[in-house]
Amino acid sequence: MRGQLSSIIASSGLLNERSLDAAETVRAIAWELGATSSQVAIAWTLANPAVTAPVIGARTLEQAQDNFSAVGITLSPDQMARLDQATAPDPIFPGRFLRRPMVEQLIFGGAAVARRV
Repeated sequence: MRGQLSSIIASSGLLNERSLDAAETVRAIAWELGATSSQVAIAWTLANPAVTAPVIGARTLEQAQDNFSAVGITLSPDQMARLDQATAPDPIFPGRFLRRPMVEQLIFGGAAVARRV
């Protein structure tokens, strides 16, 4: 089942370099704090005023106990900023739209602007 789930996630496009980098940031902060990645992720959502209730996905009692320990994790402003930066959403419009090759071709007609050195 796990391999099947990994394949589904990978085919959705959500398992990409950006999401792996975000997971690495969580892991690095967990190491700094002597905590688990799950605890850091939950602590980060608890510190986010836009989140009313984090969703935990524990399948075992041990996982639930680990997740509940997140309430004892305090993230520094630097750690919060790193997590926010690692997970900031890509711009949707017009940023992502304007980076499409067809749109660039229509706007710039194949012309390139060289930077002055």
